[in-house]
Amino acid sequence: MDRKTPELRPAINEYFKDPSPSSNLFDDISSHAATDTKREEPAVCRIFQQIETKKTDIFDIIKSSDNGHTNSPGFEIREVSFLNTGNDRIDPLNIFSHELELSSIPTEDERRRFAWIPSTKTKNILEKASQMNHTLPRDMLTMPGVENVNFTNKTYEALVSYLGENEAAAFKSKTTEEVTQDERGLKLLIEDGNYSEALNLTTRLLAMYGQGPGQMGYASKHTKHSLQLWFTRFSLLVKICAWKIASKEALAWDDLDHPDLYMQWYKELYGNKYGSLVPFGFRLLLAELPQYVTPSTNVYKKLFEVLIGVRKIIKNLDNGLAEDGRNVELTVQDRNTTKVLWYTREARVIHSCINCALNQKDFKLAIQLLKDLIETPRLKYTTDHSRSLLSAMGRIFLQVGDLKAHGYFLKSSRLKPQIQETNSENKADYRELIDAALLAIAQNNYKEAYKHFENAYVLNSNNVMVLNNMATCLFYEGQLNNAISLLEDAIQRYPDLALNESLLSNICCFYQFQNSASNKQRLLKYHIISKYKNSVSDLIS
Repeated sequence: MDRKTPELRPAINEYFKDPSPSSNLFDDISSHAATDTKREEPAVCRIFQQIETKKTDIFDIIKSSDNGHTNSPGFEIREVSFLNTGNDRIDPLNIFSHELELSSIPTEDERRRFAWIPSTKTKNILEKASQMNHTLPRDMLTMPGVENVNFTNKTYEALVSYLGENEAAAFKSKTTEEVTQDERGLKLLIEDGNYSEALNLTTRLLAMYGQGPGQMGYASKHTKHSLQLWFTRFSLLVKICAWKIASKEALAWDDLDHPDLYMQWYKELYGNKYGSLVPFGFRLLLAELPQYVTPSTNVYKKLFEVLIGVRKIIKNLDNGLAEDGRNVELTVQDRNTTKVLWYTREARVIHSCINCALNQKDFKLAIQLLKDLIETPRLKYTTDHSRSLLSAMGRIFLQVGDLKAHGYFLKSSRLKPQIQETNSENKADYRELIDAALLAIAQNNYKEAYKHFENAYVLNSNNVMVLNNMATCLFYEGQLNNAISLLEDAIQRYPDLALNESLLSNICCFYQFQNSASNKQRLLKYHIISKYKNSVSDLIS
């Protein structure tokens, strides 16, 4: 007998909130630490840390790394406690920070945030900066330029051809010409989800720095502001999976170690300040690119270079020095706060290495790295964080078909806070139910998995990820119409939360399996994709 679609009960405060979590697997480690490090990065450095790329991270289990552009729907399992804790959400209005705002933060906060250790060659040049009159050999200059590409909204064009211009007009996003030609305009385009037009605006803004189309290979000046613009641009390129363009533009940045990327080179701007102009998130993002654009086996090189740099900084701090090795006196509180920041960044890089290993199907490396995080943590983990790591390990073992997964899920369950009342039944919590559902899926027991997801939904009725997985279970049990009804209902009730790539990919796949796709279904498909702005335009087919 067909199961009934669960009744959806949207909570009013959840229905109207920003559906895009600003914190993710990497950043939320700091929120689980004992010390508050919310101000770790400038706001612009985090706008796209929650990037829904086509990669598999340690909490995307079951689904293959090509993210399901196949003829079969995929399961969506993301680690809720890491991805959306709500402890460090970023106000969209603070998406872009001016240099003036950055310079107003406490001196010690700015120092630890922008600290980096230059190579010996670069360090020697920086020490002589005042005598060099800002002249560097070409091989020591950073000379970026954007590709001459005009990004277009293909989704809207498809809607016009199918619906007509009048009806499609309701879904038209802002264009570059309709916003101010500055950071405020860039904010509006990003908030509107029009990443193509936002990229076009970054092209114009970077041209003002002499780093526009055709200007790669020409010397130009760098500031914190220009580097933040570049970080925003690369984040947008990754968001729309424009890997080839990203790889071409990344070439000019090399290893991010040239003298003109350090504050010491610009005494007239930054006085006697030390540190890199490169946001740490930008450094990490460029290190992650090779796994998507390079057919090389050495995709870990840049990631491990960043990890080595972070660990050198931690070693300097342990030895009583400043981050870059200078003999600078730091207060006990400052040093401890700085250590927590760099422990956090170390964990972020390790998580990136784990994600990369999973993309390469190097499960042995992924397991070893995650095992080190679990057994030798530098940060003080909360119980929930420890359970998340154990569940992640179990999910990796599930990918390789190893029954050790059950043991890690069991360890995670044992850490669950117990109900104190003796008469109360200690029922499975949300994490336990999701883990149990994954074990059932691994055994092709979709009926059992559905029950666990259904119980998890009762505990968290706003989680569309659970509904997406319930629909996929129904599909594999031969209940196609019920699967479609479940997702359509979720989209109608939770439009902001449900319009994500995984759910859209699944519902489009379900439509293709129907014997007769009605105009209503086709219309809904286009409306769904258009409402999701530009992120999944390649699903129109």
